[in-house]
Amino acid sequence: MARASFKPIALPEGVSFGQGEQGYAIKGPKGDLDVGFVPGIAVKEEDGALKLSYTITPENKAMLGLAVALLSNAVTGVTQGFRKVLTLRGTGYKVQKEGRKLNLSLGYTHNVVFELPQGIEAEIFEPRSREDKDWIADITIKGMDKQLVGQVAADIRRLRPPEPYKGKGIRYKDEYVRRKLGKRAVGVEE
Repeated sequence: MARASFKPIALPEGVSFGQGEQGYAIKGPKGDLDVGFVPGIAVKEEDGALKLSYTITPENKAMLGLAVALLSNAVTGVTQGFRKVLTLRGTGYKVQKEGRKLNLSLGYTHNVVFELPQGIEAEIFEPRSREDKDWIADITIKGMDKQLVGQVAADIRRLRPPEPYKGKGIRYKDEYVRRKLGKRAVGVEE
């Protein structure tokens, strides 16, 4: 990360940078994000880019990569945004969006209601053809804050993680679930 940290972070057209009492404020077309100060790292705007500097100590050098990642994620968030896609699989499972809440039927005795935090949007895509009968829907989580998008996606996945025998549950779109054979394959002899 050390070499990448010396490269300036480019500010696209329409993105502004400012400093406040608690941290840095980055404003863009999608909204505003605040990034807290990283100890030992100084940030200044020059020629449409953010340049970072630090005093040479091992602690400050280690924090330089963190500062670069936080600032570049904030710049990407206010211009493009972030998204995570979850897949709901399982017979009888359902998901419905009701305002700022997701109503999930996940095989429990009751429906699970998940309230979306401020700054997060969710879209539900249900397939028209049912070639894969276990695939119920895709849930897309969108937002400006990368950490918040990832945390909300992880919280939804935690409601019913994929199980290894039938693969039912909530998983990330590109996640591979290793399947087990089960008891019937144990006593089989050739």
